Parts: sequence; structure tokens; C-alpha cells
Amino acid sequence: MLIAGRYRLGASLGRGGMGEVHRATDEALGRVVAVKTMLRSSADPSASERFRREARAAARLSDPHIVAVYDFGQHDDAFYLVMELVEGRSVAGELAASGPLSWQRATAIVEQAAAGLMAAHAQDVVHRDIKPSNLLVAADGTVKVADFGIAQMPGAETSELTMTGQILGSPYYLAPERAQGQQSGPEADIYALGCVLYELVTGRPPFMGDHPTAVLYQHVDAEPVPPSELRPELAGPFEGVLLQMLAKDPAQRPTAAQLAAGKWSPVVTDRPTEALAPIPAPVPAVPAKAGPQQRTTWMIAAASVLIIAGAITAAILLQSRGNDLPPTVDIGPRPSTSVSTSNTPYPSESTQSTVPTRQPSTTPSPTPTPTPTPTPTAPTSTPPTVSPTPTPRSTPTPT
Repeated sequence: MLIAGRYRLGASLGRGGMGEVHRATDEALGRVVAVKTMLRSSADPSASERFRREARAAARLSDPHIVAVYDFGQHDDAFYLVMELVEGRSVAGELAASGPLSWQRATAIVEQAAAGLMAAHAQDVVHRDIKPSNLLVAADGTVKVADFGIAQMPGAETSELTMTGQILGSPYYLAPERAQGQQSGPEADIYALGCVLYELVTGRPPFMGDHPTAVLYQHVDAEPVPPSELRPELAGPFEGVLLQMLAKDPAQRPTAAQLAAGKWSPVVTDRPTEALAPIPAPVPAVPAKAGPQQRTTWMIAAASVLIIAGAITAAILLQSRGNDLPPTVDIGPRPSTSVSTSNTPYPSESTQSTVPTRQPSTTPSPTPTPTPTPTPTAPTSTPPTVSPTPTPRSTPTPT
């Protein structure tokens, strides 16, 4: 089949919900390319707009770590997009074939993907659909970011939701702010890349569930299982940066430039942190001789303090036991820890879901029962104990 009088289609390289990609030959220039054609049977009315958006986004970008777009047009009432042909496979294909990767290989992939995102973010383009299947590995090992079909660009009206209320993107890699339908920036791409990195080293995304909505709620409210609990050798600076990429607060995530530069130590942000007040050193008491009457007075006072402290402790324990309510953030099935070896990609289309919100408790408060008024005592305050940060067992440093 010949498109636009110059692109002769060959074997199909893949097919999605809106389009199909073919290996093709540009007969005008004599080079091999990839041509994405829009499926005429696509029921998504936004398919045409996504083709245009991808073409416009790619036209703004030129970087070795981004798949280049050469041409865009319309043929037989359907759009086509001519792109650089990447001879190789996707990161999703490598993960399916090899299973969880070493942290060295995973960081090499993420650093190159971050370099492509750095170029996009410099032009105010946010990808919004970073996932393993959109990261292509060329024959020479170069990682390239592909598919800017739902990218956010300056000067264009963009929304996190479609006309039907669907959230654009893939649920397993969606940043919390996007899961809540808020406007997102480059930080959302970093969160998605963090989800990819987590999957590369553990074999599964940080959050999983039987329904996309359950996954979105976990992105908003749940904390990921530290990778070192699944693979102890991942403890150290690598894990610190990975968890920082998955921070709920976008301001706490590193930038694409920092990741591309290979700075795999937790990044210090500009956000102020409240410091703990130092505990004053105890003042030594001056020994003094006590007479018999003083010793008796001290013994009575000490016994009184012990009785009062015991009463306060019992009251605190009873009160805390009465208020021990189950958590409300567990809104969906817990993620499975099994590693899938199937080649079937994760859901790549927009997911119908509601914006996750915290639900207020509707349990009526119990009617208080009058109790005898105890003798008022002055409560004592105990300063909180600060636990020292555990020392990681190993500190992988990428080469």
C-alpha cells in the first residue's frame, strides 16, 4: 500500500486502540521509516486530535533520546504520521523477556529516558504517558521516548480529563495530582518514570489492583513498599532517589536534568523542614545531707508521684484502646506480589474513574456516659523519642 504517493507500507510492527504502526519505505528519500496510520474503525473521537498533537509536539523537539517525527498528513480520510524507525524493542519487551533488571541496567534506561524528558520539559512539553511500552531501545542501546499523543504543550488547551470524564494516561504510572484531575507539570513525568523504575527492579508497578480506580486511590493515599524489602541489595542511595521520584508532593521529586546527570543520591529540595529542638543536658544536682524528717517527706512525695503516673498511664491506654479505628485509606484490593511474565501490555488507554477523595466517616459518635469526676492532676509531658535512621546494608553506586 502506498500512502501520499511516497510511503510504501510493509509489515505491521504493532497495533493499538487508535492506530497501527508499519515498517515502511520513503520512496522519495530512499530510507526506511515507521508509519503510524489511524484506524478508520476507531470509535474515539479524539483520535484525530491526538495524531495532530503528537505531530506538533515532535516538531518542537529534537533530541537523540526522542523518536523523531518526519511527516504528518491525511490519506483516504485518515491521518498518518511518519516517524524514525527504531530497530530494537521496547523496555516493556525487555522486562517481559528478562524479568526484573539489575539496578545498574535500570538506572541506565532511566537516565536516558530522563535525558529525553529534559529536552521536552525545556520546551514546556509534558509527555503525560510515560510507561515501559513508550520507551524504545534501539539496536545500539539508545533509549528513546515515543508517543507524544496526549502531551501537554504551551499555548494549547489541555485537560487531564476527556469529554466523557476519563483520565488520560495509564493508571499504573499516573501521578497523584493527575489521578485527582489536577493540572500537572514536568513533575508528573518524573513520577511516571519512577513507577517505571520501580517496575524494572521489582518486576511489578508500585501499585496494583483489580480495577483502575483502586490503583488511582493508592497513588493518592498509599505508600509504596520499599524496593529493598523485595530485593535487599537495592537499599541505599538508589532506593532513596527512587522513593523520592514517587513522592506525593510534586515539589519533592527530582528533575529530569538531575536524573539524566546520574545524581543518584536523594536530592535536597528548597522546601523548609522544621528542625527538632535539641534536648537540654541535665543539670547535675548538688548533693546535700538529708535529715530523717526530710527523708520521710521525700518517700511520701515519691509514692504520690508513682500513684499519679500510674493513673494517668491507665487512662491513656484505655482512651487509645477505645479510639482504635480501622484505617480508611485501604480502598481497594492489595497489590499482588507475583511477577507477571505475560507479554500483554498494561492498560494503555484512558481509564474511566472517579477522582479519588477521602470519604468522611458516617459512624455516629457514642453518647457519653457520665462518670465520677476524678481528682484533677497535672499531666506530665514526655518529649517524643526520635529513632535513628537505620544504616542501609549496601550502597549501590551506578557506574
